[in-house]
Amino acid sequence: MWKIGFAFWASWQMLKWTAVAVAVLFVLYLWGGFNGAFVLAVLAAVLGLWGLKKTLGGYYEREQSERRYTR
Repeated sequence: MWKIGFAFWASWQMLKWTAVAVAVLFVLYLWGGFNGAFVLAVLAAVLGLWGLKKTLGGYYEREQSERRYTR
């Protein structure tokens, strides 16, 4: 049951921060169009989301390795 809960929580985090990144990129595009600042913001958003995915994966790996199974 824990795996399902963590998967839903991690999916929610990815969706939430993806929506924030898309909103910021949309505002930047409306403000200045496709320019250098927009490209840098896209790069920052992609790297930030990739880092979030790696971090959540690290949390999952750590919890799996430290989890005690009682049977």
